[in-house]
Amino acid sequence: MLCIFVDMHAKSYVLTLCTNMCTIMCMKKHTSNTMRFNITLPADLGRQVKARRNHSGLIAESLREKFAKEDSQKLATILAQAYARAAEEDKELCADWDATTGDGL
Repeated sequence: MLCIFVDMHAKSYVLTLCTNMCTIMCMKKHTSNTMRFNITLPADLGRQVKARRNHSGLIAESLREKFAKEDSQKLATILAQAYARAAEEDKELCADWDATTGDGL
């Protein structure tokens, strides 16, 4: 389970470890090209994230990898559909030309 809440005005950083869930509230001032989030993770993932130094970097890298994978899968689906349509068009075109080659042209 992953819950993300944007908090643009908070001024502190809080890390709370619960029995089943780990809550990370990132509320430090950031530059204009970053955003602050409150993220709730299962406890096992929360402990793994907490064990690393750069929480934000780890999460950002993981999200980039996930989004890149999703984009690749979407592109593969779009290409497969386009190739299938092109194959159908080629079959129709061949059928049209087969009729004309039988006329002795």
